Amino acid sequence: MPEAGIALTFDDRRVDNWFTYLPFLDSAGVKATFYVSSYHLLTKKQKEKLAIIQNHGHEIAFHTTNHPNLQDYVFKYGHSFDELIRNEIDNDLKLMNNDGFYPKTFAYPYGAHNYFLDTLLMGHFKSIRALNGTKDYTKSIVATHCNKLLYGLGIDKSSKRSDHDIIKILESVTNNKSCAVFVAHDINTSDKFSLTIDRLKAIIDFSRANNLKYYTISEISN
Repeated sequence: MPEAGIALTFDDRRVDNWFTYLPFLDSAGVKATFYVSSYHLLTKKQKEKLAIIQNHGHEIAFHTTNHPNLQDYVFKYGHSFDELIRNEIDNDLKLMNNDGFYPKTFAYPYGAHNYFLDTLLMGHFKSIRALNGTKDYTKSIVATHCNKLLYGLGIDKSSKRSDHDIIKILESVTNNKSCAVFVAHDINTSDKFSLTIDRLKAIIDFSRANNLKYYTISEISN
């Protein structure tokens, strides 16, 4: 039987914040996936911190080179798919590979995607993650394996979701032996895209009480 669990993900390049909370995540047994954008802008020290995060068992994933809206990039501004792959995938992916990072999963900036982009990027990554902008929270509850397209549910302050909403989702995955995919950007800052420490602790407390497993995105991907 699969183990019910959580795939906790963080986006962008907030490496310093992630590193600050690494001891807290480790002490709680949390394993997370960090979708990194604009790797070429990271400092040497930030790259060292990212390597430590990876060495602690967390997944380093990919979130484009320049963080554009990919739908606009192709269908509004007229760039070709070849340009998208070259400029927004290959450029920073090569830099990451050179530094010992080999991202296998991908998240769309702003969650902007369509069938054509999905088909293209599924040829380059094990899975791709969009955002669940609906009130149907079940879109963010997935099987514990073989996923290709994921819809992460925002749980930061900007989401306006209550702790009760989050706990109801966790109750559902517990009962159905499935996995919830959550999205934030950093932890416990004034940013509206930040996950509050109180909410993170509530998730951890529920997970501990109900024996939920923390999955990386690669672990639940095809």
